[in-house]
Amino acid sequence: MAKNFHTDNKAFMLYKDWEDIFQALDSSEEIGELVMALFAYAKRGETPKLSGGTKIAFLMMRAAIERDGIAWEETCAQRSKCGKKGGRPKKSDESGNTDEKAEQTAASADNAEEKPQGINDTAEKPKAFSQTKRFSEKAKKADKDIDIDKDKDTDIDIDTDKDKDKAIDKEKKKDAGTAESVVRSFGTHKNIMLTSEQYNELESRCRSVGLSLESYISKLSQWLFSKGKHCTDPYRIISGWLDDDSKRKAAAKPKNKQGCDLSWYDDFAMNVDLSKFL
Repeated sequence: MAKNFHTDNKAFMLYKDWEDIFQALDSSEEIGELVMALFAYAKRGETPKLSGGTKIAFLMMRAAIERDGIAWEETCAQRSKCGKKGGRPKKSDESGNTDEKAEQTAASADNAEEKPQGINDTAEKPKAFSQTKRFSEKAKKADKDIDIDKDKDTDIDIDTDKDKDKAIDKEKKKDAGTAESVVRSFGTHKNIMLTSEQYNELESRCRSVGLSLESYISKLSQWLFSKGKHCTDPYRIISGWLDDDSKRKAAAKPKNKQGCDLSWYDDFAMNVDLSKFL
């Protein structure tokens, strides 16, 4: 029966990178609400109703829990498949003979009792010896096959562990990329959610044209709070405002006018010969 990580797995992983997400929340009530939501999803697959920064944080953490759970289910399925392979060796009696060998020995004893007198028993010994040798070789071959099956099972387990390690490394890389774009709350009412990468990009663009990113964030934060609304993509809105204001500022910038230098006229007035005009 296939495993379900919601009901069969007894644990789920909390990553150290999530500390920044918890710290970005406004109050301990939101942190407690987020923790209970994580347990509800990991244990029963439930998705509670959340809002604001708590909802965004839950969606990010839920994706990581789901990836871990799917990897756990695949590992359990592979181990179950490997456990069904391999055979069980035949039982042996106290003398070390297998069941097949014991039956052959008993049959040879019965045939020896039924032989009529006058038959040389010594002549039959080489035959019995060859049969015993053949049976021993079969038993050794069976043991060798069992050892080979065990080696194959061990190789399968090793390959499974390698695949698991690769999956863990892949998840760590994904989590490292997620940590670089941790969502943080900005604005007067802490309702503007931007990643560190988005914030740095907008700040650099504002600085290049002499504008203030904080004024845009405060403006959008106040408007959302007054209207009781939630913005799903504040980066796009602020970026659009910044483009429009940059164009207006470039259009309103006065053009350089040619200056009028009258210093030559002073020299002319002081040295002019007025007799020429009389």
